[in-house]
Amino acid sequence: MLILLILTLVLAGIAVTLVARAVIFPRVRASEAVGRIAVYGYEHDGPSTAPVAERAPPFARLAGAIGRRLAKSEEDEAEIRKLLLAAGAWNTTPATVTGYRVLSAVGLGAALMWLAAGRGLPGIVIPLGGAYMALVGWRAPLILLKSRGGQRLERIELELPELIDLLVVTLEAGLAFNAALQRAADRMRGPLGAELRLTLQEQSLGLTLQGALGGFLDRCDVPAVRAFVRSVVQGETMGISIGQVMRELAGDLRIRRKQIIEEKAQKAPIKILFPLAVLILPATVIIVLFPGLYNIIHTLSNGL
Repeated sequence: MLILLILTLVLAGIAVTLVARAVIFPRVRASEAVGRIAVYGYEHDGPSTAPVAERAPPFARLAGAIGRRLAKSEEDEAEIRKLLLAAGAWNTTPATVTGYRVLSAVGLGAALMWLAAGRGLPGIVIPLGGAYMALVGWRAPLILLKSRGGQRLERIELELPELIDLLVVTLEAGLAFNAALQRAADRMRGPLGAELRLTLQEQSLGLTLQGALGGFLDRCDVPAVRAFVRSVVQGETMGISIGQVMRELAGDLRIRRKQIIEEKAQKAPIKILFPLAVLILPATVIIVLFPGLYNIIHTLSNGL
């Protein structure tokens, strides 16, 4: 009798769990879809976005709450959103970045003031140092975001010739451009593959090919992507063979990639100058000159 009761309770618990999952799962999927749509810049103030916010880390929720309380102009939010899209941080909102900037400024400023007060520095140094570190903390998140976005866009620009080669092969094999782009997106890895899959997802949501490519260009505004989007749009508009356009574009993009690599190679001596002068040369001078100086000092001290 006891075993039958336990079995009944277990089956009842499983049934309740399955019913709750069946009721809640569509709402979760809808919330995820709304969250993905919000990444593209559409606003939504309904309650369905709450589960997405609840799944965010506590620190990110705190930063988002602080950022939403600070009124920012639309131009500033658009600029931050553009940086986030370039960096691939699609799930982060401009309000969260503003909150991170506030927390970083307050944290660095308070930490420096606490350290300065503990060491007994003059009174004027403490507020000035705190203000300086607060300014550094306010600017640091944007600098890091721009750096990450620049590295990601540079990688996309370097990977674009491989995409053109895949498109040329698949187009000449008889596939349509959308199918060729889908096949290339499935094979590409890294940020370029992610951007292509996002572009195709935007197109599946109802955008035209030109609109989806325009969104791709808005997120990755670099010369190689501009040339690619312009070539595809002109080919579709004027009825030119996309395969021939891609073949001609491939040569231009490879020349562009060669120029980028040569530019980075020319910058290498300048970048290595600081570690060479600060870290390597002092150690080399000490190793080379110290034995001779020690012998000279030891001889002079014995002679005296």
